[in-house]
Amino acid sequence: MTSSHSITKDLLTDFSQFPEPDHHIDVGQWVRKNRNLEGVPSVDGSNGRCSMAFNEYIAGAVGGMAGVLVGHPFDTMKLQMQIRTVGEHNVSKISEAWSCISSQGLKKGIFRGMMFPFCSYGVVNSLLFGVYGKALDYLEPDMTVKPSYFQVYTAGCMAGTAQLVLACPMEVVKCTLQAQIPVIKPSSVLHGKPAEIKHYHSGPLECTKDILRREGIRGLYKGLMTMFFRDVPSFGLYLLVYEWLHQHMIRTEYSDGHGIIAAIFSGGTAGCVSWAAIMPFDVIKSRLQVDHSLRYKGFMDCLINTVKKSGISVLYRGTMVTMLRAFPVNAITFVVYSQVLRELNIIYSPRKKEKQEKNVS
Repeated sequence: MTSSHSITKDLLTDFSQFPEPDHHIDVGQWVRKNRNLEGVPSVDGSNGRCSMAFNEYIAGAVGGMAGVLVGHPFDTMKLQMQIRTVGEHNVSKISEAWSCISSQGLKKGIFRGMMFPFCSYGVVNSLLFGVYGKALDYLEPDMTVKPSYFQVYTAGCMAGTAQLVLACPMEVVKCTLQAQIPVIKPSSVLHGKPAEIKHYHSGPLECTKDILRREGIRGLYKGLMTMFFRDVPSFGLYLLVYEWLHQHMIRTEYSDGHGIIAAIFSGGTAGCVSWAAIMPFDVIKSRLQVDHSLRYKGFMDCLINTVKKSGISVLYRGTMVTMLRAFPVNAITFVVYSQVLRELNIIYSPRKKEKQEKNVS
């Protein structure tokens, strides 16, 4: 995801030190450079964020949307396994989950519920990375000093907290739509819509309006505290593992010249570690957010009833499919990010603009 700030102030005052447009920039440098560009005079006299920061934000958003596109089917399978745990509706295997969603086609099955995450990725990521960068500013004001691993973890936790205000409603709508996919397994005679669905939503807007009408704004923040206990430590752990492993691979030269292998492997591994650590919270979060009949009173009630009916192992439902998702999502996110950034830097870059102004003068 992100890497710490270690660029010196001398480097920041010279735009000629930025990579050439055809250079692959490590996605982990996003926060580092956006953070350091603040307050640095640019070639046109405005704030130094201008084109490089804008290019990286756009590339990050596009890369993230590509990652959502690749990862959403895995996420939908995970949710089916987490909420369908008893009786003939039980979906305990990845193959069963895939049969459920693929039987409904692309729009109503495989990619159901993807629109909100897909469209809002740029906004959520901007908030996440912005808070992370500001947190590092606060924890380590000296730009020339590399933050400690504890500071990286703490900043990640703060960023994870900030994004909840946008992420929770998005998750509620996404999970609600995913939960409405009918349970149709190869060995099952179940057809049509599950009995517990009272209203099948055609899309995210209708789902949002229906939740607001029946439950109010609180309905869009179902499972907020569970998301807090899931996201705050997981974001910190993700950034901590990514930072340590990425630096280790670069230092020991277990990567290519551009750091692509290190970024993909570090991101995938960090994703696996952070998800494994918080999977029980994710299972309870999923069950709470699709519970619009108010069957559960809260986190503890959901936890006790779920374990009582399905055993302790249910708290790790979906772990394997989440692990399988980590590496392809990180790979496609990085590849799309770097290619889009390359094209944007060719079209408009600080160096190019500086040369143009010199020629005019």
